[in-house]
Amino acid sequence: MKRILSVTLLFTLILLAVLSASSFTVQSGSSYASADSSGAYTVDFSGTHAQIRRYGSRNHSASLDLSYPISAVCTYHNKIVLFCDDSSNNQLIVYVYYLNTDLLDSFAIYGAELYGSTDFCCDDESIFLEDHRDNHEVKAYSYSGKLMKTYRFDTEITALISGYQSGIYAVGSDRLYALSGDRFTALSGSSVDTPLFPADSHILVSAYGSVYVLDGDRITDTFAVDSDFHASSACVIGNRLYYADGRLINGYDIDSGKKVCYYKTDRDIRLLYADGTNVIAVGESSSITVNRNGFTEIKASEEAPADEVNHSGGNSSALNQASDKDPASEISSDVYQIDFERYHITGISSGTTVAQFRSNIRYSGYSLAIHRDNEVRKSGNVGTAMTAVFTSSNDSLTFELAVDGDLTGEGNRNSRDLNLLMDYLIGAAQFNGVYEIAADISGDHIVDVVDLALLKSQI
Repeated sequence: MKRILSVTLLFTLILLAVLSASSFTVQSGSSYASADSSGAYTVDFSGTHAQIRRYGSRNHSASLDLSYPISAVCTYHNKIVLFCDDSSNNQLIVYVYYLNTDLLDSFAIYGAELYGSTDFCCDDESIFLEDHRDNHEVKAYSYSGKLMKTYRFDTEITALISGYQSGIYAVGSDRLYALSGDRFTALSGSSVDTPLFPADSHILVSAYGSVYVLDGDRITDTFAVDSDFHASSACVIGNRLYYADGRLINGYDIDSGKKVCYYKTDRDIRLLYADGTNVIAVGESSSITVNRNGFTEIKASEEAPADEVNHSGGNSSALNQASDKDPASEISSDVYQIDFERYHITGISSGTTVAQFRSNIRYSGYSLAIHRDNEVRKSGNVGTAMTAVFTSSNDSLTFELAVDGDLTGEGNRNSRDLNLLMDYLIGAAQFNGVYEIAADISGDHIVDVVDLALLKSQI
């Protein structure tokens, strides 16, 4: 029956692909945050509008209205790069706002598109885009849209990261690659967790709290810091790394990895930037400046105060550490399938709210937080690629979620999911990990036109 249905639907699929261009947009409204040696940046964008703020020794703000809806953003050294999908013309429209000169430039990259798993970053000379058709390739474009270089990897690329003062990094299969000359070189040493951001020219920090100290082509040291998974940057002054954990800013000795000082604020901190001997801490839409001498030193016999919830560790490779108890006996569900090997939770129905998800999980001895884009999700629907973080006094476990038919991470099924699945079936998009699980609506471990028919019937 399935074979007959597949043949019947094949012609329908081809016709739909011809008549209907994908309307999938990576994000219809979101907030971006990062920091480098030039300052800390936030960009709030929705539709064609973007609100830009830079925090540092001199604050700056700008408001932009573009001709195309904004899909994604990255910043580097006073350049704001805004990506706008123009899938109907098979091109990516790129706007570059030069903050210091108030100049807005734009160009098109033909054949490039952004999907939920597409990674990108930029440096002073180029914009780096993962090829949405082949996630083993990264392409570098000039700020006029010219293709400069194509880099081929023997593994799938899961992240691209801009350096603090210079440099580009890539992550594939938990290995860190650094761009050196005209090639990416794998760094020896520890595997890494993503998302990653630079703290200075030789330190990268994971949003999950893992710190990586780099020396040439090696990761020479790693240690863990307290994290609430909300921070988007860290900074270094002298030999101390400063990292935000909720309303606390904790300072760590880089050589020993020990927490040595702290500063308690009255707001949740998202970004940190080092301005001389001052730490500039950015909250929701404002910043405070704290001199390094204003931090409270921790004596050997003392501990820093804990924020409301403190987490530490990393993602599946570093966060999911062994404990005295078998997690499978403590974390279970009669509704969902919990995979303790790949750290996936599957079988989640479209439209499941955060509250419903929590009520369908048993997690004795653990607390549970749902995260999306490094922010705790307390309401609304759970979506594909969100993470469920279970934390106890001994360990933390992070699972990626797969919501049936939700291919955009929005937590429901709609025409964007249908268009994206059609793109996948004609080879114009790729699914990885939990996105592929979410696309297998029939549950037969194959993503094909049967799943397309089921998804269309459920919208």
